[in-house]
Amino acid sequence: MLSKAIREDLSFDILKLWLSRIVFYLFLFLFAYGISSYLVLQFGSPSYDVASARYMISALIQSEAAIMAIIVTLSLVAVEMASSSYSVRMIDLLKSYNPDFWILMIIYILSMTYSLFVLKSLPGFGNSFDTQFHISFVFHTGVYSFLILFPYLFRTLRMLRPSTLLKMQAMKLTAKSITTDVRSSATREKDLMQAIVDIISTSFLNHDFETTMNGLNIIALRAKDILTQEVLESTDRKIVANYIFSRMARFGKFTLKHNEEDATFIVIEKLELIWDELYKSDPAESILQASSSLEQIGKAAADIDQKDVLHTVVNYLYDQGQMAIYGGYDGETSRVIDSLASVGMSCVEKRTDPLIVENIIRNIGRLGINSSELDRTASVSQSMESLEALKNSMELIGTPDYQRLCKKAGDLAMSVDRN
Repeated sequence: MLSKAIREDLSFDILKLWLSRIVFYLFLFLFAYGISSYLVLQFGSPSYDVASARYMISALIQSEAAIMAIIVTLSLVAVEMASSSYSVRMIDLLKSYNPDFWILMIIYILSMTYSLFVLKSLPGFGNSFDTQFHISFVFHTGVYSFLILFPYLFRTLRMLRPSTLLKMQAMKLTAKSITTDVRSSATREKDLMQAIVDIISTSFLNHDFETTMNGLNIIALRAKDILTQEVLESTDRKIVANYIFSRMARFGKFTLKHNEEDATFIVIEKLELIWDELYKSDPAESILQASSSLEQIGKAAADIDQKDVLHTVVNYLYDQGQMAIYGGYDGETSRVIDSLASVGMSCVEKRTDPLIVENIIRNIGRLGINSSELDRTASVSQSMESLEALKNSMELIGTPDYQRLCKKAGDLAMSVDRN
């Protein structure tokens, strides 16, 4: 567990963040030191009275101790607000991805320690130059310790923004971290994407749709980066793709459960972005993941009779089937047809609008006929089985529309068989 935490903390993104903040505070120190030195030379005395310096250093130490206590309190309040508003996972996130807090703690501890050393040693310095130098340096570090409060305050306030928390969590998503956790059977509490989903879900329930959209966009862009910028073996690519698609589909079902079809369309849009990117490197896996996620969303839409979402899902599945057929992916085409049939069965079970069921039957028939013309054996067999299953599910429904569709499914099955 310790080695895993170290590897996570030393990831490239975290190292880059820490180095950038350290460099920033170093440059700020040089700037503060230069400005305060210039002001002292222009308007101050060239030397310090030792007695007065003793009071100044003592006051600086007390002030820095008080400020450090305020910084700790402010940081704890920020963590508490983030964790209570979104997820307790934010505690670990802010602990690792907030270098400013730790940098300030080190600066204040070093500054106070050095000031105490100077205060204790004032009577014993060997010469006047040493005395003046140490007093001057304490003064400059005191100015610096007050100056760094401003960037820390602004950054802490910015960290409370949902978009900042989402980006911080997304930094932890890498192909290596995903595959490692999946292979180690990580629990829900250790799920790297779950913290992002928690923020999005909380924002969604609070009708903060801007944060919801930002979160989905961050996931999509991060997934795109992982699939394009990292060299992945076939097995790892499948693990990463399944990890991302399954969680996006789960959130799509969550939005449907709360009757927010606009959010569902955004999920489908982001899924399309990801499967289009995956298609460039692994077309077969892209089709499989697209059909699986669309099937889950489609079945959830059928449960609550979301007609617009169903139409969109069915059309997307048909497009995926056509791509699979003409790409020569027989097994993947068969999987898409099975997904269409699964959505169709859910629609029949819930007595959804017959026009949607008719569209599903027609699309399965088209895919079956096209597969037959290109001699795609598995797809032809799957389309016939799917049409027969839909036919059998509608035989006992007495409404004229479903009886008509029952006959149409049987006719299309025979048409596919004849071709």
